[in-house]
Amino acid sequence: MTLDLLLRGGEVFIDGELRRGDLGISAGRVVWPVSADATARRTLDVHGCMILPGMIDTHVHFREPGRTDKEDFESGTRAAVLGGVTTVLEIQNNEPLMTDVASLRAKHALVGPKSWCHYGLYANVGLENLPKLVELAEEVCAFKVFMTQSVGPLTVTGLGDLWRAMQAVRATGRVLAVHAEADSICKIAREGLPDTFASHARSRPALAEAAAVAEALELAAATGVPVNLAHLSTARAVALVADAKHRGIAVSAATCAHYLRFTEDDVAREGAVLKVNPPIKAASDRAALLKGLREGVIDHVHSDHAPHTPGEKARPWSGAPSGIAGIQYQLLELLEIHWRGELPLADLVRAVSAAPARAFGLRDRGTLAAGSVADLVVISKNEPSTVRAEDIASRSGATPWMGCHFRSSIKATLVGGVVAVENGRVIGRPAGSRVSVDRMI
Repeated sequence: MTLDLLLRGGEVFIDGELRRGDLGISAGRVVWPVSADATARRTLDVHGCMILPGMIDTHVHFREPGRTDKEDFESGTRAAVLGGVTTVLEIQNNEPLMTDVASLRAKHALVGPKSWCHYGLYANVGLENLPKLVELAEEVCAFKVFMTQSVGPLTVTGLGDLWRAMQAVRATGRVLAVHAEADSICKIAREGLPDTFASHARSRPALAEAAAVAEALELAAATGVPVNLAHLSTARAVALVADAKHRGIAVSAATCAHYLRFTEDDVAREGAVLKVNPPIKAASDRAALLKGLREGVIDHVHSDHAPHTPGEKARPWSGAPSGIAGIQYQLLELLEIHWRGELPLADLVRAVSAAPARAFGLRDRGTLAAGSVADLVVISKNEPSTVRAEDIASRSGATPWMGCHFRSSIKATLVGGVVAVENGRVIGRPAGSRVSVDRMI
C-alpha cells in the first residue's frame, strides 16, 4: 500500500488509550494499523507527540454575514485549526438571522469555500418560523433556541411557546440546542446592581440557569426532542442533567473551557474579556462541572466562541457585550487540566471528539478507528507554548488566555487528511467541507 501521508513515531489514541505506532492516511481516511512495508508520498515525524481525534466544537459564533468586523468564517476557522478543532457547528446570533432556507443556502455558498475546518450550520428558532423548520432541516446540523434575551425575535421565554418550539423541532429529527437561562429571573436580578464587572454573575444568577434547565428537561421529556444543553455553568445544572439521564430523557450537555478555569473572582478582576453569558460563577461550580465531565454527566466541551471588537469590550460592564474568543486555546487548557491530574486523557478525548459527534449525529468522526475521516490533532507533549497577541487568529485580537503558559503545544492539525496546521502555522488552502448529520429520532 502507498499511503498519502504517514505520521511516524507518535502515540495514537485508539480504543481509549495511547498506543505507540505509525498512523496512515489514504483518501482522507485513517489507516490503522500500518503494515511494516507500507510506503507514503509524505511522512511527518511525530516522535514525542500524541495523535488525538480532532476536536469537534459544537457551538461557535463566527458573525458572517453581518458583523465581519468582529469575525468571519476564514478567521474563525483559522483560529479553530490552530487550536486543534477540525469541525465546527456555527450559530448566527447577529443579523441577518438564519431563519429561512434562502438565508441558509446563501450562507453555505458564502462560507463553505473559506472554511479551514469542516462545518455545519444551525438554524435559529423563533416563534415566527416554526412552520418552516422541516424545510430548514435539510440545510442545517441542528436548531438553536434562546430562553433568555437574544437578538431580535429569537427569545422564547414562555413555557407554552417553548413546548411548541420543541414539538416543531422534533418533527425535523434534528437536535435542539438550548441556551438555558430564565429571562424573568435575569431581569429582576439585574435591578439596582452597580456598574462593575463583579455584578455580572449576580445579574444572571445560578438560579436562572437551574430554573431554565429544569423547564427544558421537562419539556424534552414530554416531547421526545433530543436536546443539547449548551454552555452549562453551574453545579445545580449538573445535578439536574444527571437526574434527567437517569430518567432516560434524550439530553446531552456541554460546558466550556472558561468555566473550567476561571471563577467570578477572575471576572471581577479582569473585566470584559471574561464577560460571557451564562456568567462564570463560583469555584464550587467549576469543581462540579469538572466532576460532571469526568463522570460523563457533562458530555462534551465547546468554546461558545463569540468575539467582539476591542472598542466594544472596552466599555463599562453594563455596555460591554458578552462573549469570549476561546476556540484557539480551549484544547490546550483542557490538556493543562489533564496534566494536573484532574481529567483523565480518555475523558478528555471523549469530551472533545466522540461525545459531540454522537450528540449531533456526525458520521465517521470523533475517532481514529480504521476507516474514519482523518480529522486529527498532533500534540507535542513536552514543547511548551505561550499565548501571544501576534499569534491570535481571531479578529477580536483578545482572549482570556493572553499570556498563559501551556505545557504542550499543537504541532499539526489535519482536516480530512489534509494538513491545515504544521509546526503551529496554517498552511495550504481551506479544505473544510459541510458535514452530514444523521436523523436523531
